[in-house]
Amino acid sequence: MSCLFRYFNKRSGARQAFTCIVVGCASACVSAAQSTVATFQFPAAPKPSISLAQAPGTSPAPAPANAEPGRLDLSLRQALQMALKDNLDIELEQVDQTIADVGVSLARGGGLPRPINYTVADTPAGEAPVAVPLLSFSSPGLSPLSVDPITSIISSSYNTSRVLGGSHSLLLNPALYSSGSPVPGFDAQLMGRYGWLRRNPAVSLLTLPPGSVTQADKTITDNTVGDTLLTKGFSPGTTIQLGVNDFVQTFYSGRSSAVPFSHPNAYALIAQPLLRGAGRANNTRYIAIAKTNRKISAAVLEQQMISTIAGVENLYIDLVSLQESVKVQEQALKTADLLLRNDQEQMNVGRLPPIEVARAQSLVTSTQLVLTQTIALRDQQQVILRTLLDPQSLAATPGTTPELVATDSLLPPQGESQALLPELIKGAWEKRPDMQQARFQVTNGERQVASAGNAAKPEIDLYASYQSRGVVIPGLTAIGGDSLTGNAFTGPIPTGGSRSSTLYEAGIQFFLPVQNRVAKANLGADQALLRQQQLRVTQLESQVAAEVQNAITALNAAKSAADAATKARQLQAQLLAASQESFTAGYATNLAVIEQQTYLAQAQTTEVMAKAAWLKAAAQLDRVLGQTLEKSGISLKGDQGEVSPLQN
Repeated sequence: MSCLFRYFNKRSGARQAFTCIVVGCASACVSAAQSTVATFQFPAAPKPSISLAQAPGTSPAPAPANAEPGRLDLSLRQALQMALKDNLDIELEQVDQTIADVGVSLARGGGLPRPINYTVADTPAGEAPVAVPLLSFSSPGLSPLSVDPITSIISSSYNTSRVLGGSHSLLLNPALYSSGSPVPGFDAQLMGRYGWLRRNPAVSLLTLPPGSVTQADKTITDNTVGDTLLTKGFSPGTTIQLGVNDFVQTFYSGRSSAVPFSHPNAYALIAQPLLRGAGRANNTRYIAIAKTNRKISAAVLEQQMISTIAGVENLYIDLVSLQESVKVQEQALKTADLLLRNDQEQMNVGRLPPIEVARAQSLVTSTQLVLTQTIALRDQQQVILRTLLDPQSLAATPGTTPELVATDSLLPPQGESQALLPELIKGAWEKRPDMQQARFQVTNGERQVASAGNAAKPEIDLYASYQSRGVVIPGLTAIGGDSLTGNAFTGPIPTGGSRSSTLYEAGIQFFLPVQNRVAKANLGADQALLRQQQLRVTQLESQVAAEVQNAITALNAAKSAADAATKARQLQAQLLAASQESFTAGYATNLAVIEQQTYLAQAQTTEVMAKAAWLKAAAQLDRVLGQTLEKSGISLKGDQGEVSPLQN
């Protein structure tokens, strides 16, 4: 250092000339820092965010437009519009709404509702510039203390986890409940059979005494067969059967007839369970479950929209910060190139030693490397953002998709007042769709447990039947009776069609299991599953409370870090000015100026990252409070998960 001072003292005129050159470089770097400050002015606001909703009376955001060929300027609002329109994860959840709607119609007919989707796709992590320590010689990015650039990490391939997001399920418990007691078929069923039948009594003539055979027994008859049956179930568990056939004519007639029902036999059967299978709530539980599933599906869609919107916000903020980081490094490279050219000119005329040129070359090389890496991260961030905004464009021919350019600045809005922590937690429990759908799952579980309890009861049924001609009808669809087959108790076919008469029957039938271990075991297992779901809801409530507290802490810390980064950058600019003044006075070399220029670029990058982290922390707080859609101007209509237009 003393040798350099002596060198400059011998050439006072040369020193003054070189001083003017370095002063110009320093002034350019300081002015670049000041321009960065103008772009990222943060007033004392407690909570920044980039809001999608506009003030009343303003026009909606215009569609994305190409400002230049091969470039697509995109605001955050436009990015969210594209995500809601073209995001495949949201589209998949919207398709699931159809399955949930069909499940209601299915249950109303007496069927089981289709299972719904509980999986929410997570957005990719994305890329972001690395914030480096301030005023430290151990910074991992640049080192002005050596003529050789330090080793930087160069990736041969980027991690796919930055591009592909994972997923998580909102299902509280994957285990299935027991089926419980069966429900009647609510849709009426009309069955019938019509055909031709020939009656040949020749076989019976071989076994009967000759004197007992009548003329009718020898007659071969051709008859038509007709049979019509209507069955229907009702919500209390009641089932009815109404039918008519020509059974008497077919089996006991001694003459032919081509007309069905010329001797009709009408019948009616009604059954009402008293214990097992009884009760409207029990028999309509699948309808209630299907309707609740529709609400759950809408909540899952809302959660998917929140996940997508929050992810788009984070990726957009990262893209803005990467674009600003590229500008910082380009300005740093421009300043370093100017310093190198000036040093080379001074060395050529003998006014500067070669070591100073080598130091300037090291600064140019290191800055160029960091700039290249930052540009690569910015370009990859555009690809990652496309996976959410326009995934179809990723399969287009390379070079045909326009470059995404984020146009919003990292500027905070007006400050918002914060409620007390207990109120925020309570509001999150009420607003968050993952909490809502979890409670709906518990409600469905309670219905399933009630049905399992009904299935553990004994079966006692009241029944009544009517037959107009007093014959037992083969093929009668059973609605009670045998517990294994469900067939009604029947007797043998009467032996005389001419003696048939009207029959009325009423009574009670029962099925009393002695031990009933299967039904009781199913009930116990279902009660345990319900208890698990209730405990998981309690866990989720605790998790939400912790997320709210952590998000508030992170927001406060991010705000403090952003303020500190701004002050540190301002101090770094002052240090650069001080080193320039020391060099002007002859008390330092250009090494000090190079060093402070390097750290100023680092400070500018760290400031960008700190303010981006502040905005992302604010978006995270909106997410944990369940306010993402509200702050973005998006709403869901009804239980169908229908997306309304973006509010103006």
